[in-house]
Amino acid sequence: MGRGHGDILAVIVVHTARTADYRLAMPTSERAVQTPGAEPAGPAAPPVYARLPSKVRDDDVRPPLPGQVVDTVFFTLATLAAGFLGWRLLDDVWRHTWWHLFLLIPFWALVAYLVLPRLQTLITSVYVPGYFIARTRTSDGLLGDPVNLAVDGTARQIHEAMTACGWVLADDITVRSSWGIIMSSVLRRSYPSAPVSPLRLFGRRQCLAYQQEVEGNAAQRHHVRFWRCPDGWLLPGGHRVQWLGAGTYDRAVGLSLFTLQVTHKIDADIDVERDYIVDSIRYHVPGAGVRVLENFSAGYHSRNGGGDAIRTDGDLPVVDLRAVPVPEAAAAALPTGVVRAARGYDDPQAEGGLAAGDADRPVDDVAPDPGHLPRPAALTAGCALVAASVLALLVMALRDIIGDQGMEEFAGLDESEVVPAILVLAVFIGGVYGAMGVLALLTYLGYARPRVWLLTLTVVSIVSTESGRVTTDAELGTVLGGYLVLAVNVLILLLLTSQATRTWSRRTAQERRRARRARRRGLPRAGSGSERSESGPATESATVGDKTVGDRT
Repeated sequence: MGRGHGDILAVIVVHTARTADYRLAMPTSERAVQTPGAEPAGPAAPPVYARLPSKVRDDDVRPPLPGQVVDTVFFTLATLAAGFLGWRLLDDVWRHTWWHLFLLIPFWALVAYLVLPRLQTLITSVYVPGYFIARTRTSDGLLGDPVNLAVDGTARQIHEAMTACGWVLADDITVRSSWGIIMSSVLRRSYPSAPVSPLRLFGRRQCLAYQQEVEGNAAQRHHVRFWRCPDGWLLPGGHRVQWLGAGTYDRAVGLSLFTLQVTHKIDADIDVERDYIVDSIRYHVPGAGVRVLENFSAGYHSRNGGGDAIRTDGDLPVVDLRAVPVPEAAAAALPTGVVRAARGYDDPQAEGGLAAGDADRPVDDVAPDPGHLPRPAALTAGCALVAASVLALLVMALRDIIGDQGMEEFAGLDESEVVPAILVLAVFIGGVYGAMGVLALLTYLGYARPRVWLLTLTVVSIVSTESGRVTTDAELGTVLGGYLVLAVNVLILLLLTSQATRTWSRRTAQERRRARRARRRGLPRAGSGSERSESGPATESATVGDKTVGDRT
């Protein structure tokens, strides 16, 4: 036997020793296997041609919204504008005195959290497949953690099982929780319910996420995410499960290889974390069962969305929690995330398609109207920023026109050149920014076309102000030569082209048109009254950060 064969056998022995107990003597498939040498059984009745219902495809549960091409154009322009702002920051670092080295900090923040994620979103929308490949996707469209776990049961049964194992439900991502995880990681303080970054499967973020800190250190933790599968959706091979999960172990805090963002770095051997989760449930939850879909995917090694190395054998354990008892409880007595996950998804227009709610959801839970989407925070912030910009620029223009001091400092011009320049700019500001204020109000109310015109005027404002800065050779310390105007316009573009804003604007305009047509025909509005389903969508809170652009941009 050669040296290579010995190495292979050594690897096999080590792998067998590490194999978890739950995987021994487990069936690999739910389908019957033909006995070798036996005569194949023929059909008992004459064949009948029947068109069976087609399988649920991934693109079938992601209905496209109108206007995606226009949104993609402005999404690209916003990315280019953010990149141009980053180039100006970097250029000033080398052109001015040493203290401008501090501009490297906002340059890194701009590139890591705005420019590179948007570039990744545009690029991955072209080459990353939109169908199920047993990989989650990050908010930027990158391939995230592998799917390495499945569950049969309800949201409340998952919560009962995970809490019995000592795991804690992760907080939703908010400003407060984001600041908490930053401080806990830097100061090495405990944060048992720290939020986890959103990963997407079936076009939507995780329904539930649980974690378990290691020695009170938020930088190191076990964590797992769960997604509810759409109704009628089958795993490769024809298997049906209710939930899919992705469990990984955070070993440290570092920088993402692809976006340079601060993030958790995971351990490469994700099978160890998968087996730890399954064995914890089997130990603490006697009613839980496990079956394994061996070779669910080919064993491979790759990288996740943060650039961390990952490797797996490709097996998928399916944890059966349907026998776990769940006590009756009011909605107020349960965590908000569990109640939300138990509702399922009954909005046919949302990404991910329909998914029936759980039978054990609280009876007093009132689901939101599936025809109503809350206004995204990014949209509100963008419109408020437009209004504040209009007000500030009008005040500045009036001050410089009727004032007699500081006029020559407006753009670094001579005193004789300031008045004509101010008059031209006053007309420009009054027309463009006045129109932007009106369009911002209409955009806030949910009209799609005013948002497109608002984005157009924002692009015009960026081009005009930058051309004015170049032609007048305005200095950095002036209003025209500084970063304020450019940064505000770029931020407006980024906020109004985020996926949450685009989806809400298009959906709201679409619902308004449908309601208008229904009124003309004398029909009740779809989704209202008794026709409304009892279960509502688990609507996600919008953040300023971008999501994938419909996974097709």
